[in-house]
Amino acid sequence: MAHVSCIALLGAAVLAPLSLFAAVPELSAWTANEFERVRPADAPRPLRAAHLEAARNEYAPFQIVVRAGKNGLRGVNASTGAWKGPRGATIPSSRIALYREHYVEVTKASPKSKAEPGWYPDALIPFVDPATGKPPVTARFPAAPFDVPANSNQPLWVDVLVPRDAAAGDYKGDVTITAAGGVRVRVPVRLTVWDFALPDTPSMRTHFGDADLNPLVSRPLKVAAWENLDERGRRELQTNYAELVAAHRICPPVPTFLLPKVNPDGSIDPGPTHAALKNWMERFHITGFPIRFLDMDGRGWRGDPLGAGRERNARYLRSLHQYLRANGWDRLAYVYVVDEPSTREAYEEVRARARFVRETAPGIKVLCTEQPQPQDPAWRTLAGSVDIWVPIWPQFDEGPARERLAAGDELWSYTALCQGRPGQDTPFWQLDFPLLNYRVPAWISWRHGITGLLYWSTTNWMSTADVWTNPLTYREMYNLEGSLLYPGADAGVRGLVSSMRLKQIREGLEDYEYFRILAARRGQAAADEAVRRIGRSWRDWDPDPVRLLEARAEIARLIVSK
Repeated sequence: MAHVSCIALLGAAVLAPLSLFAAVPELSAWTANEFERVRPADAPRPLRAAHLEAARNEYAPFQIVVRAGKNGLRGVNASTGAWKGPRGATIPSSRIALYREHYVEVTKASPKSKAEPGWYPDALIPFVDPATGKPPVTARFPAAPFDVPANSNQPLWVDVLVPRDAAAGDYKGDVTITAAGGVRVRVPVRLTVWDFALPDTPSMRTHFGDADLNPLVSRPLKVAAWENLDERGRRELQTNYAELVAAHRICPPVPTFLLPKVNPDGSIDPGPTHAALKNWMERFHITGFPIRFLDMDGRGWRGDPLGAGRERNARYLRSLHQYLRANGWDRLAYVYVVDEPSTREAYEEVRARARFVRETAPGIKVLCTEQPQPQDPAWRTLAGSVDIWVPIWPQFDEGPARERLAAGDELWSYTALCQGRPGQDTPFWQLDFPLLNYRVPAWISWRHGITGLLYWSTTNWMSTADVWTNPLTYREMYNLEGSLLYPGADAGVRGLVSSMRLKQIREGLEDYEYFRILAARRGQAAADEAVRRIGRSWRDWDPDPVRLLEARAEIARLIVSK
């Protein structure tokens, strides 16, 4: 273990009074992979150089754990410079982001969780505010400098974004940890850049909610509350949100202020917003354009779009479809007709709304969060009404899913709560489940021909007094259900703060790009075989994250091999 003490620097001062040594700080550090959750009291380990591997245009994450000795540490900080590579190439420091991991206490386990209550590192507080490019000035939970109690750990998250034009080969650098008292530790890093690049536009389509930004503000601080923002402030917040999720290969929602103006009769006027919408679509590499009927509330699917508003909705769908088609965006569009239909009447509603879309704007796809096989055979199949099937993981059945793929439909998937029969667990997305659960769905998706991923929210904080200290965000039963982000005001950030869980979703979506590249270069069978070793089904996956990392490295070697 790297260990630095001021005692070693005193030299001839060994005859000084013992009181001189009483408060000497002891600083040590070690590295960990992106899957580990290091707790405050975990035993220290030896320092070994971090070895990262990534393609161009890809993130490479790892963790540095700062350990305080018996006297604790004050004023801890971290920094890095450019990492040097082959033939004078560098990874500039601007591509290396540092975060302090914030601990959240779980006092009540989520349903089906086998984990013990305790402290979980999760929120990633940035050393530099992405919106300003400067360190936050005032924060309830500052990133740096920070203190570490005696005999305790404080992990840091490091994100390296490999430039698209980076030369392939090995890069070497370090991250320096310092603390008050003049102590420091240098953490060596080696980055291997593979000779291929990930695409800018994600291959897996995503829908992670509509970003209800009303709760994006810390309730204790009441800073920049949504209702107190002017239109410019609200747009800035929505743009910050889009930048954050797009950096994690998740499709940002198209904000309402960019949608074409809707006239009283349902026709649209795209002129005033077209240039800004086009910029948004291209800047954030949009992969989905969800369409809602005009008189729906946007969250609960209430209202009757086929009643008194039928003609207005028909004119709206026709004119919007024509506009999207003229700009090449129609292939991204879909109507989210009904959410989780679970009665005979709801199935009939899906059919009626789908028929309306088919008759009004042929070519716009219909999405429904339902599996191809009906919940009750008496309700009859929805085949022919649904184009994009989104089964929840516990209800996924490979046979009917394959039939719909063969018929030309799209297949997505989603998770929510901890659903499913006892003993049939899927990779649940609550805080007190392994981080692997957030990454392996991309592997399982490839195995089943699934090309889309849906999650209902990233900012579900409405039932929580303070999400930074209370993770029970849904019915006081589920830890951080629907909450992949934290309000940034508490960290002195304009916008939002990411989480370790969101980073693993990003890593899985990057893995998915590896599968596509391998299939293109070495054939579908090669990609399928590599993936099957890790993700076999929604109830059967390898629980060892080290084996996933090994399989991923082998896929990279297959891609670059001649």
